[in-house]
Amino acid sequence: MARQKAAAERKQAAPPGVTITPSPAGTGIVKGNEKFGTPIARQGDVTVYTPRRDKEALTVPVKVVNSGKKRAFYRFRIRVTGAGGFDATASASADVVGLYPGTSWPTELTVRDPGHIPPANPHITIVSVERDVYGPGYQGAR
Repeated sequence: MARQKAAAERKQAAPPGVTITPSPAGTGIVKGNEKFGTPIARQGDVTVYTPRRDKEALTVPVKVVNSGKKRAFYRFRIRVTGAGGFDATASASADVVGLYPGTSWPTELTVRDPGHIPPANPHITIVSVERDVYGPGYQGAR
């Protein structure tokens, strides 16, 4: 029941034109022991891992783990720079259902810089991490 409610909330909060299809039960469930590769940057509850490169983009694995004692909503932004003038930012947010204490949110960001080839050795920094705790006084995701 909670999974169906969460899926409905995500679908309702999605931007127009974006289709969200939940995974069948029993697939796509994070168990907490998944391997994302080598961590290259960490800020608070956000860890960025070594990206994968293709012809047009970099795919950057990111994992957010709520290390607090209350449900929290996250937003983060990363910046990727590299050879040939590659300079791009990407962001993501978990602001619909949030993360309960001890849970994680693995995601991937696709980073492109039109007119530039993704670098073989990109430099990735975490520009910002916002964490809003759910509880008394919570105003909803910004």
